[in-house]
Amino acid sequence: MAGDRDRKTEASMELREERDGKNEEPASREAVEAMRVCYQGFDPAAYLQFNYTPPRADFQRADSIVPWKLTCLHRAFTEGDVRGEVLVDVGSGPTLYQVMSGCEVFGRVVLTDFLEVNRRELQYWLAEGSSSSLDWTPFLQYVCQLEGRKPSESSEKAARLRSVVSDVLPIDVHRSCPLPPDAAVPTGGADCLVSCFCLESASPDVAAFTRALGHITSLLRPGGHLLLIGALGESYYLGAPGLRIPVVPLDEAQVCASLRVSGYQLLQLSIYTLPVDMRVGVDDVTGVFFAKARKL
Repeated sequence: MAGDRDRKTEASMELREERDGKNEEPASREAVEAMRVCYQGFDPAAYLQFNYTPPRADFQRADSIVPWKLTCLHRAFTEGDVRGEVLVDVGSGPTLYQVMSGCEVFGRVVLTDFLEVNRRELQYWLAEGSSSSLDWTPFLQYVCQLEGRKPSESSEKAARLRSVVSDVLPIDVHRSCPLPPDAAVPTGGADCLVSCFCLESASPDVAAFTRALGHITSLLRPGGHLLLIGALGESYYLGAPGLRIPVVPLDEAQVCASLRVSGYQLLQLSIYTLPVDMRVGVDDVTGVFFAKARKL
């Protein structure tokens, strides 16, 4: 039944894509379509193994990339200004770490991804007792520690996360209305958006990245917050063994400029530089940025 709903939703989104595409240059449409085709070979299990196991997810190391990301998100969600009822995660991929802190602040979390295989991976974990490709327990334990709780309370956090995720929806950031028409998101916009490694890895160039940022901004209410994590200096990553997916090589200035023209006030920008041993051959990323911004 879920597959039938996905197909119907994707069909209605394709009709909107046809209308949206008339407003883009043909070359841009072709480049975006090439990206979509490339992603058909994406393997969630391989991607998780490449990026969410040691050394990149080593919770005993202060300089490991995943603990850095979790710490940035924890701080953003506990500073007091990021709050509300609805949190939308744009381009969740097959990962859950990005909403482990936010699930304590928001009453409803909406996960989204372009690929059905990624949505299925998320649904496997949400259906307690089902198997998923990665054990998220160490991530949950680490976030519990950040929150001043015992690691043994990770099962309670997992239960909380499962209870507040209301939907796992298809999304296409290259459409002016990225979510399905019947998506259960407030008409005035969500209170907060999170997006991690989505826009730059789904866009063929900086202009498309900026347009995509503008599209997802339509999902956010005025005064709401965007928490954006992305790659710096990256031109590709492996979405499966042997599958090189192109990425827009961003720098800090480009990130700031895109946020500005998309109607945001930048509140915080933090940069992580990858240690040599974190460069494990699955991409050519040199750094990661974390941006906290408010929609004007």
